[in-house]
Amino acid sequence: MQQFWQECGGAGYGAAPVAGVMGPAAERHRALCLIGAGAGGGGTARLTARLAERVLDRLSGPAAQIEGVDLHLGDPGLTARARDAGAFVLLLPPPGNLTNAFYRVHPRRNDRFIAARAPLRALFPEVDFAPVAFTGHALATLSATCPERFALVRAELERVWRLRLLLLLERLPPRGVLLDPPAARGLMPPRLPEMRALPRVALGDRQGAVQMICAALRRRPV
Repeated sequence: MQQFWQECGGAGYGAAPVAGVMGPAAERHRALCLIGAGAGGGGTARLTARLAERVLDRLSGPAAQIEGVDLHLGDPGLTARARDAGAFVLLLPPPGNLTNAFYRVHPRRNDRFIAARAPLRALFPEVDFAPVAFTGHALATLSATCPERFALVRAELERVWRLRLLLLLERLPPRGVLLDPPAARGLMPPRLPEMRALPRVALGDRQGAVQMICAALRRRPV
């Protein structure tokens, strides 16, 4: 049986393999699956709901849900691997888990809060960032301190997130599915400009996500 799942985030972390998962690339991306070109032709007959469910299981893991867009963009080999793929499934990264004008995050563990930058310290002078280790903690603290000032931070995070996500999508195959993650402290991935007509569904809508993945991967690329 031809293996058409080229890579899927989470391999190498103790989870059961999805058909055709390849080691090093998969270890780097837990929230992104690249699907081999065979799925676009005769391979679609083997694209069953069961396989789509296994992909969803992989993308539902805690490690996938904290993975930021910076990790994907920081992989120098992603573009070449995506060029050989037929489609992708991407769990949309959290808008707060990226380096921006207000704070820096770890380049691989994007949920790790590294340092507040001068603009953030000036905007929230009363906040002590020394004990803050995670972006979720930082965002919850800022929101509780002053919702009005936090709105400025959120707007900047969403602006940068859109720009970087669109850059990531330019590196991925034309066919794919975007999955919305569960709500995380009220900061959800915003809507994207209509630059690519990609189907988007909530990760929690398991039946809908399975159907959408199967349908999208059988659709011919534009």
